[in-house]
Amino acid sequence: MKVRMNRQELAEALVAVGSVAASRTPKEILECTMIEAHKDHCVLIATNLEIGIRYTVAQVEVDEEGPVVVAADKLTQIVRESTDEVLEFNSDDSICHVRGSGAHYQIYTKPPAEFPPTAELSGKPDLTVDAGLLRRMSEWTVLAAARENTRYAINGVLWDRNGKELVMVATDGRRLSQAKGKLESADGAKLENIVPVKSMGVLHRVLGPADTNVAVKATGNQLVFKTAKATISTSLVEGQFPKYQDVIPAKGDRVATMKTADLLSAVKRSALLTNEESKGVRMAFFADHLKLTSRAPTQGESTIEIPIEYSGADMEIGFNPTFLVEALRAISADEVRFEMSESNRPGVLRGDEGNLYVVMPVNLS
Repeated sequence: MKVRMNRQELAEALVAVGSVAASRTPKEILECTMIEAHKDHCVLIATNLEIGIRYTVAQVEVDEEGPVVVAADKLTQIVRESTDEVLEFNSDDSICHVRGSGAHYQIYTKPPAEFPPTAELSGKPDLTVDAGLLRRMSEWTVLAAARENTRYAINGVLWDRNGKELVMVATDGRRLSQAKGKLESADGAKLENIVPVKSMGVLHRVLGPADTNVAVKATGNQLVFKTAKATISTSLVEGQFPKYQDVIPAKGDRVATMKTADLLSAVKRSALLTNEESKGVRMAFFADHLKLTSRAPTQGESTIEIPIEYSGADMEIGFNPTFLVEALRAISADEVRFEMSESNRPGVLRGDEGNLYVVMPVNLS
């Protein structure tokens, strides 16, 4: 292989594939990235056997096609510290030479034949979705996904496609986020798969421009995503996702509308005087204002008020401020709608384009 690559585009590619390459594994080949030089482009490949990525670098000049396998972290460090606009790669059977202006690195390589295969998207995709829409849906749902290994079936984001509508849902048992979006195209049977949280993060990183499309295809126990520059393949979470429709409350008769920025600021300030023993903020809703109070034993108390529009009987309810902050940060709309029924029943935040967030209250008595 002999090729010259634009350093900046290569650096972006290495960040993406580096998020997949294993960092601690007895299989050293999984700590590597494979570079395939083709006639008019290069493909960087990494896998940890659960997630695979193929990232295309287009700004190249290829003198000799072929593959080379090198340590992902070391190559990333070399490219990141380089100040050259273009780097030259030249490999033989055991060494990859990396040259810049006044610099020459020799990196020991691994046999390309030992590198595990990664899936590509072939044939007609099951669905195509706008990259900008998918980015917003991903940001909204991932925040509520479970991180504990004890409840494996909810350690991911459910992709529930029926017709030309895609519903994405995540929950950790204390909150649930749901996003809906219209697909550019859809084909085949109903799709219902749970994508691991880490795979969602890798996909989010390589979605590309908002005006491009992402193709998705199910193959066995894998989903394959093809974006403008990358192809991601991921194993799916096994198990049955909870019936999320049963968790979403019917519309509450107590409804508050307020500025998103005002509520986010108020919750963050109230959270300053909470601790593990009193991890909650009390929210009292009145006709024209919301009063937030918090208390941390041995530290102090806080009271914060913001204007709102509210319909329904006055009520008090408590929430974990972290759960509210994470959802409010993901809302781009200027106003947020909060629906409630009773102080011991879940509240529902409604944000952008029909997205909703169900959060369980906490007992502050």
